[in-house]
Amino acid sequence: MKIYNETKLTVVGKAEPTFSQDGKNRYYRVAAMQNGQATNLSVSEEIYNEIPDGGGLIDVIFATVYDDKYGSFKADRLLQIVAVNGRPYDSKTAPASAPEKAAK
Repeated sequence: MKIYNETKLTVVGKAEPTFSQDGKNRYYRVAAMQNGQATNLSVSEEIYNEIPDGGGLIDVIFATVYDDKYGSFKADRLLQIVAVNGRPYDSKTAPASAPEKAAK
């Protein structure tokens, strides 16, 4: 069973992409915190690229999915970047691939 949810997290960093053993697939992760606990969260290349570079604390809302068959939890979509370092995020400076830019 897959369980979908909206999850508010603080992204604290982006891990360097890793490759599968055969070198055909690339995997992306972000370091995230919630309620004083931290984890690495699997994300798509698109989500990875939408997260601003430069470090700091990035408050986001992800559409997430837990798949009990594989015991995996991952971000399915980036719904919103709420704030960067405590300041409201300005969508005018969002990356070109961000949903706000693509919709215009």
